[in-house]
Amino acid sequence: MTTYTVSYDLNKEKDYARLLNELRRLNGVRVQASYWLVAVSNTAEELHNHLKTFVDKDDALWVSEVVRNNYYSNAIKGTNDFLSRNPPSR
Repeated sequence: MTTYTVSYDLNKEKDYARLLNELRRLNGVRVQASYWLVAVSNTAEELHNHLKTFVDKDDALWVSEVVRNNYYSNAIKGTNDFLSRNPPSR
């Protein structure tokens, strides 16, 4: 499994429910308002293409692999536990 960050900006429609439900189904954890961590056995491109089906064409979506060299502060509750269970592989 690889841990990815998922960040998004939903523009006109702002139908967050579809995307949020899918991120929850993937056992993701919300780190900030529009920033999640997700651990899956897919490539970044595959995850991006999958999540793209849950947003509108004008929405912004970013998927990136989490690496060991990362730091954060004041993340939403559950972030430390998620990273303990899904540590970056490189």
